[in-house]
Amino acid sequence: MISVIICSINKKFADQVQESIATSIGVTWEAIIIDNTLFPESITRVYNIGAAKAQYNLLCFIHEDILFETKDWGKKLLTYFKEDVALGLIGVAGSKYKSKTPSGWFTGITKLDCCNIMHLDKTGTQQKIYLNPLPETNIQQVLVLDGVFLCCPKQVWQTIKFDDVLLTDFHLYDIDFSFRTAEKFKVIVSYDIDIIHVTKGAHYGDKWLESTLKWHKEMYKKLPVCIPELTLDKKVFESNILRTWLIRLKHENLSFFNKINWLINIKIWKNIFAWPYVVLFLLKSILKKLAAKN
Repeated sequence: MISVIICSINKKFADQVQESIATSIGVTWEAIIIDNTLFPESITRVYNIGAAKAQYNLLCFIHEDILFETKDWGKKLLTYFKEDVALGLIGVAGSKYKSKTPSGWFTGITKLDCCNIMHLDKTGTQQKIYLNPLPETNIQQVLVLDGVFLCCPKQVWQTIKFDDVLLTDFHLYDIDFSFRTAEKFKVIVSYDIDIIHVTKGAHYGDKWLESTLKWHKEMYKKLPVCIPELTLDKKVFESNILRTWLIRLKHENLSFFNKINWLINIKIWKNIFAWPYVVLFLLKSILKKLAAKN
């Protein structure tokens, strides 16, 4: 008995994912599809509206551009929550650590990152992203999750809810919700649920960066943090994560102003090891500015 909540901006994808759910979930379910094209709301607002309408006690918040490969995945979810009363939230990608460095969930550190997603691009090329620090297990406890798939009991949502005051766009809702859930409940990545992500996901643009800086500023006193079982080496982790995101974000279409703002927030002047990467990080924006003048 599962309520599936989707913030939809593409009817074709919404119809496609409902068909996929119907043939794979294996339990009674309902679809709560909220069309967010006519009068757009933040995804936090849409998810809270959808969850309030749900008639079942288990909620799945999913992106509409996915397909399910695992049969009876709904039964697996019900079993997870039945067998572990401390469990509050399940996803398919996330990390055991949340950095002070403004960033997404991914850290680039093998023992921290967990993921089980198949990406399918427009050419039909598949890319399997499988990250499991402990390959002998099919679940990993994490601290933050990616929003492509989030499942929790309705009671957990009622306790935590999506923050539609702080986050008024379409970014960081997943990190925020999972992070705050992890403060009260167990959060896990499951490797038992195989999905195909039909589009590889949005790039990290200016709106993402602005939301990221806002959320990290709000949570600054709580960061960095990791799951209890993990030995925390703040200095090493933060240095590696900072470098990972310097390299990752250099490819994105970010404004020069926002790049400088991010560098200020990470206190780049204190991280001498990262200075060689800063030129490359800024280069695209500098070249774009020069081209605009010519």
